[in-house]
This record gives sequence, structure tokens and C-alpha cells, in this order.
Amino acid sequence: MSLEEKKDPIYLDICHQLDAFCKRVEEKVDKDQQQLKARKKNTELEEKLAQEMKKNAELLRQLEEVSNRYSELDRLCAMFPGQVTISDNDQTRLDQAKLSYEVAKELTGVRFDYTAPPNICKGYVKSESRKLLQPFSIEVQPDASAALWRLAEAVAAPEWRLTDKENMPPN
Repeated sequence: MSLEEKKDPIYLDICHQLDAFCKRVEEKVDKDQQQLKARKKNTELEEKLAQEMKKNAELLRQLEEVSNRYSELDRLCAMFPGQVTISDNDQTRLDQAKLSYEVAKELTGVRFDYTAPPNICKGYVKSESRKLLQPFSIEVQPDASAALWRLAEAVAAPEWRLTDKENMPPN
């Protein structure tokens, strides 16, 4: 293109219109991209809000359940006019049972795990003299007591068996 054609007013007008059109297209593309980003952000926020609302509904349901239980406990407690007390006879029996438990615990070395399931007797047998801890887990059956005694005997002294009549010292 020659210099004279570049100075032609029609050519310059078309160039200015074309530049203006390109600028409007770029502005529109930029605006659309910004709107797309804003919509994506809005969608993310709406999803988070929906999750939070779902969690809130679940927590409200749990709160209502706890409130109902609390109300039921209040109702049951109101049925008892005063504090529940233990009789002297029951307290004596409880103290004797605690003492028997402590003596048996020291004599046998048996320690129970009270968090075990109800059908499992679990814990360990401790031998101070042999510096030994023997864990056990026994399914509760009619012979579970005997199995626990055999284990306590074996931990106390493996050569000493109460049930082995042949190896018992003479009277």
C-alpha cells in the first residue's frame, strides 16, 4: 500500500472503525470472562452453602433428638422426689465385694478390660515375681472360668499346676 492510500480518509475511517470494533470485541470477551469467573465462584459458594445447610439441618435434627432425650431424663428424674441413697446393708455388701475383688486381684494378678464386648473376657494376668504380663481374650462360655484359672496358674509358675495331681508336693 502506498503512502497516499494510507492517507485516504475512507481508508483511515475504516481503520478507525475496525480498531473500535476490535476494541469492543475484546471488551466484550473480557466482560464475558469476568462474568464466567463470577458465575463459577457463585456456583462454588452455592455448593458450599448447600453443604453447610445440609450439615446445619443434620445438627438441628441431632440437637432435637438430644433435647428430647434430655426432656425424658428430666421427666424421669422428676419422678424421684429426693436423691437415691444406698442402704447401710447394701453399702456394707458393696464394701465387702470391693475388698474381695482387691484381694483376688492381688492374689491372682488378673486385671480385666471392662471395655471389651460383653461376650469376651479380656485383660491380662500379671506376675510380679516373674515380671510377666500375659494378655488374654476368652470367649464367655461355661468353661471360661476354668480357662482363666489355668492361665493364672501358668503365669504364676509354669511348673506349679493345681490340677496336676502327679506333680503336687506330698502332704
